[in-house]
Amino acid sequence: MGEYPQTIKYPKSFEATLPAGYNGIFDWSFLLPIFEGTKIEPMDIDGLVERHGKVLFMETKGSGVPIPQGQIIAYKTLLTIGKGKIHLMIFYGKTSSTIEGMDEWYYSHGVIKQKGSQGCDWNYIFERVKAWFNWANEEHP
Repeated sequence: MGEYPQTIKYPKSFEATLPAGYNGIFDWSFLLPIFEGTKIEPMDIDGLVERHGKVLFMETKGSGVPIPQGQIIAYKTLLTIGKGKIHLMIFYGKTSSTIEGMDEWYYSHGVIKQKGSQGCDWNYIFERVKAWFNWANEEHP
């Protein structure tokens, strides 16, 4: 295992499940002094798809790993700014074969809604992403 910057919180887990298209790590630690006195630090987005002005953010978490408060705040801000054009899917499992649940967050009628699906597998997620894609295409044949 190589040396990782302090901004990689779980190096062993990261090394075991490298992101798709992985081409190295950018070390954000040089920016951390800017945010001194706060809990702010750069975060990554695990997956993103845009279709006709609608955006699907995808986040992966290991089984039982909670979403950090900073990510919750950031994603809720994005959903609010997007006013219904942004959707978030959080997959619990770091590979398609280990998925054991997912959450969906979306903005509707002025509020952020959350829907959980525990005990699902990659087939369920496939169908949910397909449904999102079909929705994104609705107004654009």
